[in-house]
Amino acid sequence: MKYSLLIAVFLALHSAAEAQTTEAKKVARPVPAFPTLPEAAMQPTATVTRAPGNPAGPRFQYQLLKIQNGQIAILAPAWRGLTMLKPERIQKSLWTEIVPGSLDDKVMHTLNELTAEGWELLEVYNLSQPVGAQQSIETSLAFNDPNRPVYSGTTSITTYTETRYLLRRPLP
Repeated sequence: MKYSLLIAVFLALHSAAEAQTTEAKKVARPVPAFPTLPEAAMQPTATVTRAPGNPAGPRFQYQLLKIQNGQIAILAPAWRGLTMLKPERIQKSLWTEIVPGSLDDKVMHTLNELTAEGWELLEVYNLSQPVGAQQSIETSLAFNDPNRPVYSGTTSITTYTETRYLLRRPLP
């Protein structure tokens, strides 16, 4: 007896909730669409800054320091046994977090040591390549008219960034 009463109440509540959602679907207004992103938003940008070079003269040895997305720096060829520079991390309760500026500190320290050893900066190359875009629309009710919602849209573009420093020194 108790179970049949519970089932009857459940069915009544379910049908009432379903009626409300179908009514809400009829009243719901269409969400405005985003305009498409312009082509220029997804184009890569690269800048190269070159130091004045001496085309004629001794042969040179080259060293490359490449920073990828601010997460890791790669040295090619290895310098003093180092091939990678990684930022310092601190342990938070369940995850690790990168210490802000720690990779920049290591890169600048390495560049200063290379310069002290006689390496000269030949070229700085910066690349910013968009790899994806995400658009979202948020709805909020206006305080003076709840039947006319306010839509606000945001677009976030994810980019891959790379900076390369090319250094050289004359061969002995």
